[in-house]
Amino acid sequence: MRTKNPPVTAQAESGRKRREASRSEILAGTRRLLAAGGAVASLSIDRIVAEAGVSRATFYVCFPDKRAVVAQLAQEALSWREHVHAEVLADPDLTRAQLDELLLTIVRHWQADRDVLGAIVELAEHDPAMRTAWRGAIADIADQAADQFRVRWRRSRDRLDNPEAVAAVFTWMLERSCHQLVTDSESAETIALAISEILWRTLSYRTP
Repeated sequence: MRTKNPPVTAQAESGRKRREASRSEILAGTRRLLAAGGAVASLSIDRIVAEAGVSRATFYVCFPDKRAVVAQLAQEALSWREHVHAEVLADPDLTRAQLDELLLTIVRHWQADRDVLGAIVELAEHDPAMRTAWRGAIADIADQAADQFRVRWRRSRDRLDNPEAVAAVFTWMLERSCHQLVTDSESAETIALAISEILWRTLSYRTP
């Protein structure tokens, strides 16, 4: 006999809404601190709760630690990877203008979230759990690119022998370039078009 789930009480629903509101305040407060130039290493929970306007007890109801907050911000900052229409890479009739637009979209997303993404990269350098999460996120992007490369070169005599490795190298090149060189809208456009040039030469390569 199936048991019915107990009804959600008004008190439980109110508590859920308060927790969601507190999570949002904590995330927004952390984002503001990072945007102001705060390093992750010096970003204490006391500073976060003061900026967010919540208590330490409320913080721990919402997140187990500071790393979990940054990890959530990372997921939000990289949500664009599901919506950038990377499938154009598989199109044999891909134009340079389409490729430029794809790279501009990706790099502009990075530039818009550069404070958060910079903090993630910083934390990943010395935090094993964050490093694993970040590498996993980059690997997801590389896998997406590799899928498109395979489709593009499926019937070509110029196909890549190892699209997975090429996609991985290209994706990490994109990550490093954005992290080290993108500082504002102007540099974002310059870097995006430079990366597009490199990828275009790869995609349009023909055996001599």
